Amino acid sequence: MGTLTLLITGASGFLGRACVSAALARGHKVRALSRHATTWPDGVEAIVADLSEGLEASLLTGVDAILHTAASVSNDADALSRDTIWATERLVAGTETAKVPPLVVLASSIAVYDADAAGAVDEDTRLETRAKRREAYVGAKLAQEEALRASGLQGWCLRIGAIYDSTRRWNAHIGVKKGAVLISLARTGDVPLVQVADAAEAMICAAETAPNGACEALNIVESPLPSRKAFIAAEHHGLHIPLHWRLLLPLAWLCEAALAARAPGLLRPRILRARMTAVSYPNTRATTRLGWHPQRQFLRGSK
Repeated sequence: MGTLTLLITGASGFLGRACVSAALARGHKVRALSRHATTWPDGVEAIVADLSEGLEASLLTGVDAILHTAASVSNDADALSRDTIWATERLVAGTETAKVPPLVVLASSIAVYDADAAGAVDEDTRLETRAKRREAYVGAKLAQEEALRASGLQGWCLRIGAIYDSTRRWNAHIGVKKGAVLISLARTGDVPLVQVADAAEAMICAAETAPNGACEALNIVESPLPSRKAFIAAEHHGLHIPLHWRLLLPLAWLCEAALAARAPGLLRPRILRARMTAVSYPNTRATTRLGWHPQRQFLRGSK
């Protein structure tokens, strides 16, 4: 694979910055698109633009692949509509009109799978069909994937696990933590994690690889993944109160009936089930298709 010209959206974000570094390390040329002026290393072409306002055709001249990391990471419906769904639709529309449309690598999420999934959750597992019963973030990620698939553009949907580094290590698949007190809601099953540099490396590997068909999906998680039990042992050293998540289901049904989407996430049945069911997340297809091999493991530290 020779030198590519990569347009990285959301380049100033957590994953976007890591993608810039990974692309430069592999010898590629980078156009870094962000909403605000940002200082970049030498050789990076800085672009200040808001994707929700559209993608200028001139920005795609000579671009081989787009690494689309721009998105809201909140659960605010308005922010997700503007910064995730609308921005992706505008990016797709602008890319479709390019004389030579570049490959699109979408940073999707492992959360898009059906909350009732059991066993091994791989790329053939059904996607969530009741998105309104899940976090608004999940619906937005599903909408991003659908926008790319419906376009006919060549691309990848990388279903990335919870991204961490040395300072961002806690995970919503464990339970509720307040200070030194943890109420864990499950002890079995894998925690779907990937260190940020490994996630970025997967994005670059996808940009270097042609997908099978128009749009191909891959799970991007480290291996082996930590179990919930091992995660808790490594990350929590205070008071630990284990409580099985199924005991919360009656209360969750009542809260959702009374408050609908305003109910806390872990007091909404489908969100509770999606986060706490004991499943595994194979990454075999990603390692085979991309030649990507995550180099870091949560339980060994993230450096």
